[in-house]
Amino acid sequence: MMTAGNSPLENPKLSWDDMIKGKKPFETPERRQERISKMIHKIETEKADASIAIGYGVVDATAATTGQISSIAFPDNKEDIYLSWIGAGLGIGVVGGLTILFNHEQLLLDIFEGWHYYRQYLERYPLLKGNQINTWNGRWISHRYDREYDLDDPLMNFNPLVPMSDGLFNLQTVPWAEVIAGIARNNPTSNIVGYLYSIGQTNTTVGFIPFKLQDIIRPSQLYAKVFGESVWIQNRKKVEALYGTAIGLRAACQAGCIGIPAMEPKGLRAFFPTEKGMKKISYKGDEEQEITFNTYLIWILAMLNNEKLWDMSREFAEMLLKYEAGAGKGRKDRTNNVNQLLESVSTKQFLLNLIPIVKDEEERTGYENMGKMVNMMPKDNFPYFNTLIRFQYALLNK
Repeated sequence: MMTAGNSPLENPKLSWDDMIKGKKPFETPERRQERISKMIHKIETEKADASIAIGYGVVDATAATTGQISSIAFPDNKEDIYLSWIGAGLGIGVVGGLTILFNHEQLLLDIFEGWHYYRQYLERYPLLKGNQINTWNGRWISHRYDREYDLDDPLMNFNPLVPMSDGLFNLQTVPWAEVIAGIARNNPTSNIVGYLYSIGQTNTTVGFIPFKLQDIIRPSQLYAKVFGESVWIQNRKKVEALYGTAIGLRAACQAGCIGIPAMEPKGLRAFFPTEKGMKKISYKGDEEQEITFNTYLIWILAMLNNEKLWDMSREFAEMLLKYEAGAGKGRKDRTNNVNQLLESVSTKQFLLNLIPIVKDEEERTGYENMGKMVNMMPKDNFPYFNTLIRFQYALLNK
Protein backbone atom coordinates (compact mmCIF):
# COMPACT_ATOMS: atom_id res chain seq x y z
CA MET A 1 0.00 0.00 0.00
CA MET A 2 2.88 2.37 0.69
CA THR A 3 6.64 2.40 0.34
CA ALA A 4 8.65 1.39 3.41
CA GLY A 5 11.48 3.81 2.68
CA ASN A 6 14.81 2.93 4.29
CA SER A 7 13.31 0.53 6.82
CA PRO A 8 13.97 -3.23 7.14
CA LEU A 9 10.52 -3.73 5.57
CA GLU A 10 11.79 -2.52 2.19
CA ASN A 11 13.84 -4.81 -0.05
CA PRO A 12 15.91 -2.52 -2.31
CA LYS A 13 16.81 -5.45 -4.55
CA LEU A 14 13.20 -6.14 -5.48
CA SER A 15 11.35 -3.59 -7.60
CA TRP A 16 7.59 -3.79 -7.20
CA ASP A 17 7.06 -2.97 -10.88
CA ASP A 18 9.52 -5.72 -11.93
CA MET A 19 7.78 -8.23 -9.69
CA ILE A 20 4.26 -7.59 -10.98
CA LYS A 21 5.56 -7.67 -14.57
CA GLY A 22 7.16 -11.05 -13.88
CA LYS A 23 10.78 -9.90 -14.34
CA LYS A 24 11.59 -10.84 -10.74
CA PRO A 25 9.97 -13.47 -8.52
CA PHE A 26 7.72 -12.34 -5.69
CA GLU A 27 9.28 -12.64 -2.28
CA THR A 28 8.33 -15.63 -0.17
CA PRO A 29 6.13 -15.27 2.93
CA GLU A 30 9.06 -16.47 5.01
CA ARG A 31 11.33 -13.64 3.80
CA ARG A 32 8.60 -11.09 4.40
CA GLN A 33 8.09 -12.36 7.95
CA GLU A 34 11.83 -12.17 8.53
CA ARG A 35 11.92 -8.51 7.55
CA ILE A 36 8.88 -7.73 9.71
CA SER A 37 10.66 -9.34 12.67
CA LYS A 38 13.79 -7.25 11.98
CA MET A 39 11.63 -4.14 11.84
CA ILE A 40 9.98 -4.88 15.20
CA HIS A 41 13.34 -5.65 16.79
CA LYS A 42 14.81 -2.39 15.55
CA ILE A 43 11.83 -0.42 16.85
CA GLU A 44 12.06 -2.01 20.28
CA THR A 45 15.82 -1.74 20.69
CA GLU A 46 16.93 1.42 18.88
CA LYS A 47 16.15 5.10 19.05
CA ALA A 48 13.50 6.26 16.58
CA ASP A 49 14.77 7.68 13.30
CA ALA A 50 13.66 7.96 9.67
CA SER A 51 14.47 4.30 8.97
CA ILE A 52 11.69 3.03 11.24
CA ALA A 53 9.38 6.03 11.81
CA ILE A 54 7.74 7.96 8.97
CA GLY A 55 8.57 11.66 9.00
CA TYR A 56 11.28 11.45 11.65
CA GLY A 57 14.79 12.83 11.19
CA VAL A 58 18.05 10.91 11.34
CA VAL A 59 19.91 10.16 14.56
CA ASP A 60 23.41 10.90 13.29
CA ALA A 61 23.93 14.67 13.25
CA THR A 62 26.78 14.30 10.72
CA ALA A 63 24.80 12.38 8.08
CA ALA A 64 24.25 13.95 4.68
CA THR A 65 20.47 13.69 5.16
CA THR A 66 20.48 15.28 8.60
CA GLY A 67 17.34 17.26 9.35
CA GLN A 68 14.91 18.02 12.16
CA ILE A 69 17.72 17.66 14.72
CA SER A 70 16.91 19.18 18.10
CA SER A 71 18.67 19.44 21.46
CA ILE A 72 15.34 18.79 23.17
CA ALA A 73 15.18 15.27 24.62
CA PHE A 74 11.88 13.88 23.34
CA PRO A 75 10.55 10.66 24.91
CA ASP A 76 11.22 7.64 22.71
CA ASN A 77 7.63 6.40 22.55
CA LYS A 78 7.56 3.08 20.70
CA GLU A 79 3.81 3.34 20.07
CA ASP A 80 4.34 6.62 18.21
CA ILE A 81 6.66 4.83 15.80
CA TYR A 82 3.95 2.37 14.79
CA LEU A 83 1.35 5.15 14.67
CA SER A 84 3.58 7.18 12.32
CA TRP A 85 2.96 4.55 9.62
CA ILE A 86 -0.79 4.79 10.05
CA GLY A 87 -0.63 8.59 10.10
CA ALA A 88 1.48 8.71 6.93
CA GLY A 89 -1.00 6.38 5.26
CA LEU A 90 -3.80 8.87 5.93
CA GLY A 91 -2.15 11.71 4.00
CA ILE A 92 -3.88 13.02 0.87
CA GLY A 93 -1.59 13.14 -2.17
CA VAL A 94 -2.34 15.93 -4.67
CA VAL A 95 -0.95 17.23 -7.96
CA GLY A 96 2.41 18.92 -7.42
CA GLY A 97 3.95 16.15 -5.34
CA LEU A 98 2.62 17.36 -1.98
CA THR A 99 0.74 15.40 0.66
CA ILE A 100 -1.78 17.02 3.01
CA LEU A 101 -2.53 15.58 6.44
CA PHE A 102 -5.61 16.85 8.27
CA ASN A 103 -6.23 16.32 11.99
CA HIS A 104 -9.99 16.07 11.56
CA GLU A 105 -11.78 13.02 12.90
CA GLN A 106 -14.57 12.55 10.34
CA LEU A 107 -12.28 13.29 7.41
CA LEU A 108 -9.73 10.75 8.64
CA LEU A 109 -12.47 8.16 9.10
CA ASP A 110 -13.72 8.78 5.56
CA ILE A 111 -10.17 8.38 4.21
CA PHE A 112 -9.75 5.18 6.22
CA GLU A 113 -13.02 3.88 4.76
CA GLY A 114 -11.36 4.00 1.34
CA TRP A 115 -8.50 1.70 2.42
CA HIS A 116 -10.89 -1.26 2.26
CA TYR A 117 -11.57 -0.52 -1.42
CA TYR A 118 -7.89 0.10 -2.17
CA ARG A 119 -7.11 -3.38 -0.91
CA GLN A 120 -9.86 -4.72 -3.20
CA TYR A 121 -8.31 -2.94 -6.18
CA LEU A 122 -4.81 -4.23 -5.37
CA GLU A 123 -6.13 -7.79 -5.28
CA ARG A 124 -8.43 -7.43 -8.28
CA TYR A 125 -5.83 -5.83 -10.57
CA PRO A 126 -2.48 -7.70 -10.40
CA LEU A 127 -0.86 -5.10 -12.68
CA LEU A 128 -1.83 -2.14 -10.51
CA LYS A 129 1.23 -0.17 -9.48
CA GLY A 130 1.85 -0.36 -5.72
CA ASN A 131 2.83 2.13 -3.02
CA GLN A 132 0.17 4.70 -3.95
CA ILE A 133 -1.88 4.92 -0.77
CA ASN A 134 -1.67 8.73 -0.59
CA THR A 135 -2.61 9.11 -4.24
CA TRP A 136 -5.49 6.71 -3.63
CA ASN A 137 -6.64 8.79 -0.65
CA GLY A 138 -6.88 11.86 -2.88
CA ARG A 139 -8.87 10.01 -5.55
CA TRP A 140 -11.09 8.34 -2.98
CA ILE A 141 -11.94 11.41 -0.88
CA SER A 142 -12.65 13.42 -4.05
CA HIS A 143 -15.09 10.68 -5.09
CA ARG A 144 -16.44 10.19 -1.56
CA TYR A 145 -17.32 13.88 -1.25
CA ASP A 146 -18.70 14.25 -4.77
CA ARG A 147 -22.34 15.29 -5.07
CA GLU A 148 -23.12 12.11 -7.02
CA TYR A 149 -21.66 9.70 -4.44
CA ASP A 150 -24.03 6.83 -3.69
CA LEU A 151 -23.88 5.36 -0.16
CA ASP A 152 -25.56 2.19 -1.40
CA ASP A 153 -23.06 1.73 -4.23
CA PRO A 154 -19.79 3.41 -3.12
CA LEU A 155 -17.82 2.48 -6.26
CA MET A 156 -20.41 3.67 -8.78
CA ASN A 157 -18.88 6.06 -11.36
CA PHE A 158 -15.47 5.60 -9.71
CA ASN A 159 -12.78 4.97 -12.33
CA PRO A 160 -9.40 5.82 -10.76
CA LEU A 161 -7.15 3.56 -12.86
CA VAL A 162 -5.10 4.83 -15.79
CA PRO A 163 -3.41 2.34 -18.18
CA MET A 164 0.33 2.91 -18.67
CA SER A 165 2.46 2.20 -21.75
CA ASP A 166 4.26 -0.71 -20.06
CA GLY A 167 1.05 -2.59 -19.37
CA LEU A 168 0.65 -1.53 -15.76
CA PHE A 169 -2.18 0.47 -14.25
CA ASN A 170 -1.57 3.67 -12.37
CA LEU A 171 -3.58 5.91 -10.05
CA GLN A 172 -3.76 9.46 -11.37
CA THR A 173 -3.08 12.19 -8.83
CA VAL A 174 -6.02 14.47 -8.14
CA PRO A 175 -5.82 18.32 -8.30
CA TRP A 176 -5.69 19.90 -4.85
CA ALA A 177 -8.60 22.27 -5.53
CA GLU A 178 -10.89 19.34 -6.37
CA VAL A 179 -10.07 17.61 -3.08
CA ILE A 180 -10.41 20.73 -0.92
CA ALA A 181 -13.66 21.79 -2.61
CA GLY A 182 -15.11 18.38 -1.76
CA ILE A 183 -13.95 18.67 1.85
CA ALA A 184 -15.45 22.18 2.05
CA ARG A 185 -18.84 20.99 0.76
CA ASN A 186 -18.98 18.28 3.41
CA ASN A 187 -17.59 20.28 6.33
CA PRO A 188 -19.57 23.05 8.06
CA THR A 189 -16.48 24.63 9.65
CA SER A 190 -14.99 27.77 8.12
CA ASN A 191 -11.33 26.79 8.53
CA ILE A 192 -9.32 23.60 8.72
CA VAL A 193 -5.55 23.35 9.19
CA GLY A 194 -3.53 20.99 7.02
CA TYR A 195 0.07 19.88 7.36
CA LEU A 196 1.74 19.91 3.92
CA TYR A 197 4.82 17.83 3.21
CA SER A 198 6.52 15.49 0.78
CA ILE A 199 8.38 12.33 1.78
CA GLY A 200 10.71 10.70 -0.73
CA GLN A 201 14.43 10.55 -1.41
CA THR A 202 14.47 14.03 0.07
CA ASN A 203 11.81 15.20 2.51
CA THR A 204 10.10 18.57 2.19
CA THR A 205 8.10 20.35 4.85
CA VAL A 206 5.84 23.21 3.78
CA GLY A 207 4.24 23.52 7.21
CA PHE A 208 0.85 23.98 8.82
CA ILE A 209 -1.44 25.91 6.48
CA PRO A 210 -5.04 27.07 7.20
CA PHE A 211 -7.58 26.25 4.48
CA LYS A 212 -10.48 28.71 4.39
CA LEU A 213 -13.15 26.21 3.37
CA GLN A 214 -16.06 28.58 2.96
CA ASP A 215 -13.95 30.92 0.83
CA ILE A 216 -12.83 28.01 -1.35
CA ILE A 217 -16.40 27.04 -2.28
CA ARG A 218 -17.49 30.67 -2.67
CA PRO A 219 -16.76 30.83 -6.45
CA SER A 220 -18.86 27.70 -7.04
CA GLN A 221 -21.76 29.20 -5.08
CA LEU A 222 -21.51 32.45 -7.03
CA TYR A 223 -21.44 30.59 -10.36
CA ALA A 224 -24.72 28.86 -9.51
CA LYS A 225 -26.25 32.12 -8.29
CA VAL A 226 -25.23 34.24 -11.30
CA PHE A 227 -25.73 31.76 -14.14
CA GLY A 228 -28.37 29.50 -12.58
CA GLU A 229 -28.28 26.19 -10.74
CA SER A 230 -28.98 24.12 -13.89
CA VAL A 231 -26.08 25.74 -15.78
CA TRP A 232 -23.80 25.15 -12.80
CA ILE A 233 -24.74 21.46 -12.60
CA GLN A 234 -24.17 21.06 -16.33
CA ASN A 235 -20.74 22.77 -16.32
CA ARG A 236 -19.58 21.89 -12.80
CA LYS A 237 -16.86 19.38 -13.71
CA LYS A 238 -15.27 21.69 -16.28
CA VAL A 239 -15.48 24.76 -14.05
CA GLU A 240 -14.00 23.06 -10.99
CA ALA A 241 -11.15 21.71 -13.13
CA LEU A 242 -10.08 25.33 -13.84
CA TYR A 243 -9.85 26.48 -10.24
CA GLY A 244 -6.47 26.48 -8.53
CA THR A 245 -4.51 26.06 -11.77
CA ALA A 246 -2.76 29.45 -11.97
CA ILE A 247 0.07 29.13 -9.47
CA GLY A 248 -0.11 25.68 -7.86
CA LEU A 249 -0.54 24.70 -4.22
CA ARG A 250 3.10 25.03 -3.15
CA ALA A 251 3.31 28.65 -4.36
CA ALA A 252 -0.14 29.45 -2.95
CA CYS A 253 1.07 28.42 0.53
CA GLN A 254 3.45 31.39 0.52
CA ALA A 255 0.45 33.61 1.26
CA GLY A 256 0.12 31.87 4.64
CA CYS A 257 -3.34 30.45 4.00
CA ILE A 258 -5.40 28.92 1.19
CA GLY A 259 -8.50 30.86 0.17
CA ILE A 260 -10.02 32.51 -2.90
CA PRO A 261 -6.67 33.88 -4.27
CA ALA A 262 -5.29 30.33 -4.45
CA MET A 263 -8.32 29.32 -6.58
CA GLU A 264 -7.25 31.61 -9.46
CA PRO A 265 -7.80 29.94 -12.87
CA LYS A 266 -4.85 29.67 -15.22
CA GLY A 267 -4.74 32.22 -18.06
CA LEU A 268 -6.77 34.99 -16.42
CA ARG A 269 -3.79 37.09 -15.31
CA ALA A 270 -2.85 37.80 -18.94
CA PHE A 271 -6.07 39.86 -19.36
CA PHE A 272 -5.23 42.25 -16.50
CA PRO A 273 -4.21 45.74 -17.73
CA THR A 274 -0.52 46.49 -17.15
CA GLU A 275 1.94 49.16 -18.27
CA LYS A 276 3.25 46.64 -20.83
CA GLY A 277 -0.19 45.97 -22.23
CA MET A 278 -2.64 43.08 -21.88
CA LYS A 279 -4.21 40.24 -23.78
CA LYS A 280 -7.20 41.17 -25.93
CA ILE A 281 -10.53 39.66 -24.90
CA SER A 282 -11.99 38.03 -27.99
CA TYR A 283 -15.18 35.98 -27.77
CA LYS A 284 -15.45 33.17 -30.29
CA GLY A 285 -18.80 31.99 -29.02
CA ASP A 286 -17.86 28.32 -28.51
CA GLU A 287 -18.95 26.48 -25.37
CA GLU A 288 -15.46 25.80 -23.96
CA GLN A 289 -14.44 29.45 -24.14
CA GLU A 290 -17.74 30.55 -22.62
CA ILE A 291 -17.23 28.25 -19.63
CA THR A 292 -13.64 29.42 -19.19
CA PHE A 293 -14.51 33.13 -19.41
CA ASN A 294 -17.49 32.73 -17.07
CA THR A 295 -15.18 31.02 -14.59
CA TYR A 296 -12.80 33.99 -14.88
CA LEU A 297 -15.64 36.42 -14.22
CA ILE A 298 -16.91 34.56 -11.18
CA TRP A 299 -13.45 34.24 -9.62
CA ILE A 300 -12.94 38.01 -10.05
CA LEU A 301 -16.34 38.63 -8.44
CA ALA A 302 -15.38 36.37 -5.53
CA MET A 303 -12.12 38.30 -5.09
CA LEU A 304 -14.01 41.60 -5.04
CA ASN A 305 -16.39 40.16 -2.40
CA ASN A 306 -19.23 42.40 -3.53
CA GLU A 307 -22.02 40.90 -5.63
CA LYS A 308 -23.40 44.35 -6.49
CA LEU A 309 -20.32 44.95 -8.64
CA TRP A 310 -21.58 42.32 -11.10
CA ASP A 311 -24.60 44.44 -12.09
CA MET A 312 -22.62 47.68 -11.88
CA SER A 313 -19.92 46.39 -14.23
CA ARG A 314 -22.49 45.15 -16.71
CA GLU A 315 -24.50 48.39 -16.63
CA PHE A 316 -21.34 50.43 -17.11
CA ALA A 317 -20.30 48.26 -20.08
CA GLU A 318 -23.73 48.92 -21.63
CA MET A 319 -23.24 52.66 -21.10
CA LEU A 320 -19.89 52.54 -22.90
CA LEU A 321 -21.39 50.69 -25.86
CA LYS A 322 -24.24 53.23 -26.11
CA TYR A 323 -21.67 56.02 -25.91
CA GLU A 324 -19.82 54.54 -28.89
CA ALA A 325 -23.00 53.94 -30.88
CA GLY A 326 -24.12 57.56 -30.47
CA ALA A 327 -21.05 58.98 -32.16
CA GLY A 328 -22.16 58.99 -35.77
CA LYS A 329 -19.17 59.79 -38.00
CA GLY A 330 -17.01 60.48 -34.99
CA ARG A 331 -17.33 56.97 -33.63
CA LYS A 332 -13.61 56.24 -33.97
CA ASP A 333 -12.74 58.95 -31.45
CA ARG A 334 -15.28 57.57 -28.99
CA THR A 335 -14.00 54.03 -29.49
CA ASN A 336 -10.48 55.25 -28.75
CA ASN A 337 -11.75 56.96 -25.58
CA VAL A 338 -13.40 53.73 -24.42
CA ASN A 339 -10.33 51.64 -25.19
CA GLN A 340 -8.12 54.08 -23.32
CA LEU A 341 -10.46 53.92 -20.33
CA LEU A 342 -10.52 50.10 -20.27
CA GLU A 343 -6.73 49.95 -20.50
CA SER A 344 -6.31 52.02 -17.33
CA VAL A 345 -3.88 50.42 -14.89
CA SER A 346 -4.77 52.52 -11.83
CA THR A 347 -7.69 54.33 -10.24
CA LYS A 348 -6.15 57.71 -11.05
CA GLN A 349 -5.68 56.82 -14.70
CA PHE A 350 -9.23 55.48 -14.92
CA LEU A 351 -10.69 58.73 -13.57
CA LEU A 352 -8.58 60.83 -15.95
CA ASN A 353 -9.59 58.69 -18.92
CA LEU A 354 -13.24 58.98 -17.89
CA ILE A 355 -13.20 62.78 -18.32
CA PRO A 356 -13.31 62.90 -22.19
CA ILE A 357 -16.28 60.50 -22.16
CA VAL A 358 -18.18 62.53 -19.58
CA LYS A 359 -17.62 65.72 -21.63
CA ASP A 360 -19.27 64.09 -24.67
CA GLU A 361 -22.37 63.00 -22.76
CA GLU A 362 -25.35 65.08 -21.62
CA GLU A 363 -26.54 62.45 -19.13
CA ARG A 364 -23.58 62.08 -16.80
CA THR A 365 -25.11 60.59 -13.65
CA GLY A 366 -24.06 57.01 -14.41
CA TYR A 367 -20.48 58.01 -15.16
CA GLU A 368 -20.25 60.21 -12.08
CA ASN A 369 -21.53 57.35 -9.87
CA MET A 370 -18.96 55.00 -11.40
CA GLY A 371 -16.20 57.54 -10.83
CA LYS A 372 -17.18 57.92 -7.17
CA MET A 373 -17.36 54.17 -6.66
CA VAL A 374 -13.96 53.53 -8.25
CA ASN A 375 -12.40 56.36 -6.25
CA MET A 376 -13.69 54.84 -2.98
CA MET A 377 -12.63 51.31 -3.93
CA PRO A 378 -9.52 49.79 -2.29
CA LYS A 379 -6.62 50.29 -4.70
CA ASP A 380 -5.87 46.57 -4.80
CA ASN A 381 -9.40 45.87 -6.05
CA PHE A 382 -9.21 48.15 -9.08
CA PRO A 383 -7.37 45.74 -11.46
CA TYR A 384 -9.99 43.07 -10.73
CA PHE A 385 -12.93 45.40 -11.21
CA ASN A 386 -11.58 46.96 -14.40
CA THR A 387 -10.96 43.48 -15.83
CA LEU A 388 -14.53 42.55 -14.88
CA ILE A 389 -15.79 45.57 -16.85
CA ARG A 390 -13.61 44.60 -19.82
CA PHE A 391 -15.05 41.09 -19.92
CA GLN A 392 -18.62 42.40 -19.63
CA TYR A 393 -17.92 44.93 -22.38
CA ALA A 394 -16.45 42.26 -24.69
CA LEU A 395 -19.34 39.90 -24.00
CA LEU A 396 -21.99 42.53 -24.77
CA ASN A 397 -20.03 43.66 -27.83
CA LYS A 398 -19.76 40.08 -29.16
